[in-house]
Amino acid sequence: MRKAKRDNHTKPFIIGLIFGYAVTGVICVLSAAVLSLTDSASTAAGAAAAIALSVGSFICGKTAGILRRRNGLKTGAVCGVLFVLPVTVLSLIFSGFGGGLILKIGLCAAFGTVGGVAGVNKEEHL
Repeated sequence: MRKAKRDNHTKPFIIGLIFGYAVTGVICVLSAAVLSLTDSASTAAGAAAAIALSVGSFICGKTAGILRRRNGLKTGAVCGVLFVLPVTVLSLIFSGFGGGLILKIGLCAAFGTVGGVAGVNKEEHL
């Protein structure tokens, strides 16, 4: 008898989250290095964080879309929401609910969705 193939539905999301958080970490380190050299470090830190989250959620959605190869909108949206959950929890604990949090949630959901669609529509190169 042949063994049934196991289809792990969470694997693309987990790998996408790992890649997304890795890219976000690299962007945060680079932006911290640049901001430490300038005098406007405190005013530009919010923008650097929003850029890092946006790029990270896009990479998260794109990686999951490439691995899953179907349902790009749903895959990307789920990745965006999963990506922003730790940020939301930490923001609620340390700074409360505010406009910046709503902006970050919206950016992550939107960029994750776009990344998922881009990943599913990516042409395969052999």
